[in-house]
Amino acid sequence: MNKPLVILEKMSTGYFSETVLKEVDLEIFPDDFIGVIGPNGGGKTTLIKAILGLQRLFSGKISFPRGRPNTGYLPQASQIDRGFPITVKELVSAGLKSSNPLFPHLSPKQRRKLNAMLEEAGLAGLAGKPIGELSGGQLQKALLCRALIDDPQLLILDEPNTHVDKQFEQELYGWLGALNKKMAIMLVSHDIGTISPIVKTIACVNGTLHYHPSNQLSEEVLKVYNCPVDVIAHGPIPHRVLKSHHHD
Repeated sequence: MNKPLVILEKMSTGYFSETVLKEVDLEIFPDDFIGVIGPNGGGKTTLIKAILGLQRLFSGKISFPRGRPNTGYLPQASQIDRGFPITVKELVSAGLKSSNPLFPHLSPKQRRKLNAMLEEAGLAGLAGKPIGELSGGQLQKALLCRALIDDPQLLILDEPNTHVDKQFEQELYGWLGALNKKMAIMLVSHDIGTISPIVKTIACVNGTLHYHPSNQLSEEVLKVYNCPVDVIAHGPIPHRVLKSHHHD
């Protein structure tokens, strides 16, 4: 039986006395690739924090039928202090949960794994550089390596294509497609047109969560979900821009 990794049941949460998300239901399975869309302030990052165990619940529950999954997390670029004195190699190795942060010593096996991951990401030549000297795409690659180095069962990415060029974006989505063969992925994005070809399902988050078991959302369907969009065609590639959401 294909048990979910994570189950959210009637989950409500927020900050202080303000409810940001209300009665959210969601199941995340081992082979899922969920695109999470919604307006700024709608609760996308709050949803992620709840799944990561960083957010107090007001009501409802989050359960883990297989035990709490090993989870890799790539935060928004704006949350990263580029002035922090840490090298690329140190940043990536911080994702090894078995390493001792007070006495950072990698085993030979961990060192081989680290070097192989940096090589695969094209960062081997930058291993000793401070993260402040990296481009936006290079930093995102390093952060993704950190999220992946401990072999997660669930990978959560919060708007990973912000402040990066199109070449990196294409590399990232190709990488994620391959990774989805061995882990579940939640990808938060403001651009459904970009992510819809690679995700399997879509969750629209705005005060609550509306789940659609497909990567194709028509404007009519999103209106039913209170998640209207404009569809603007440029050649064969549709670009969809999220409007403001208004819930009664």
